[in-house]
Amino acid sequence: MENTFGRNIIPQDEEARLKNLKEYKILYTKSEPIFDQLAAVAATMFKVPLAMINFVDKDLVWTKANQEGENGGEVERGSSLCSLAILKDSVTVFENILTEPFLLTNPMVAGEYGLRFYAGAPITTAEGFNIGVVCVADTVARQFTSEDQLNLESLAKLIQQEIQKRINIA
Repeated sequence: MENTFGRNIIPQDEEARLKNLKEYKILYTKSEPIFDQLAAVAATMFKVPLAMINFVDKDLVWTKANQEGENGGEVERGSSLCSLAILKDSVTVFENILTEPFLLTNPMVAGEYGLRFYAGAPITTAEGFNIGVVCVADTVARQFTSEDQLNLESLAKLIQQEIQKRINIA
């Protein structure tokens, strides 16, 4: 896997994290209205053109839902900002990506997307693994307040509750 960040993007507990992710049987699944709606709520709430619910697999970051109700997109893990967001338990925020030298050559920044703002809250399982991210992004830099962070964390918790149902039913 190519890593465009120039830093480690693999958590120490990667093997256990991937095993836990697979237990939720959410990867590479069909569109589901609840996730589509939560992505749309995120886009509206933060007034951004891009909101996604992504899950970080071994080599790819897979989109479960975006603001337009689409799923199934894949991005190389080594270029997805969500790969960075699963590394910590709090919201990852880049208010102005152009002030982050290690991101300047990232394809999501330097390429056709031209991202300038990103915020991602980890989706954490009941077992404590960060398996995905609910994120919002824009092509213009913007401020992200502490209230915004709390709102994004709340969305991540709602997603966590939805995926937990998969385990509770089984």
